Amino acid sequence: MIERPRFLYADAEMALVAEDIRKNREQGDPPLVAAGKLSAEDAANRLRISTAIAVDWAHYARIELPPVKGATNAEKVADLKAVLTGAIKRHDHARQAIVNEYGERFFVRSLAQLWALVDAHDPTTARVRPYLHWESYMAALEAMLWWQQRAPDCNRRAITFANIQLRQMGYYPHERQVA
Repeated sequence: MIERPRFLYADAEMALVAEDIRKNREQGDPPLVAAGKLSAEDAANRLRISTAIAVDWAHYARIELPPVKGATNAEKVADLKAVLTGAIKRHDHARQAIVNEYGERFFVRSLAQLWALVDAHDPTTARVRPYLHWESYMAALEAMLWWQQRAPDCNRRAITFANIQLRQMGYYPHERQVA
């Protein structure tokens, strides 16, 4: 059995993360190219692929079909895996900062309890907020990767297409009531 990611249907959140990745590539890759740490061709490919992913998820969040052009499915999967690897490292670093300051016992709390600490402006949130940010970021990336790896007949594009067809046939009763 394949475990489903937490942010499975959080299309708007995934669109935000995808756009953030695109912006990071757009702003962060030119200095890497200038420093000789990344080739111009690799930077252009990274930006092309992250732009295609951002366009896809922006469309899915609006329940629209994205254009098919931009990047192949294999390129998108490889890019999402690479970004997820980096997010896991940042998440682990943020978690270790909490452990170093408050100890492992701090994580007896659930994610909801940690968010409650942030909402209550608890003094410990200086360390908790980055951890929760990367926890959510990872969850969105895991969901995007999960969707990207589905077969063509059950991926996010197919489900979005089905939702568009159902909407056109009037199968969204809450929208009929509003109209």
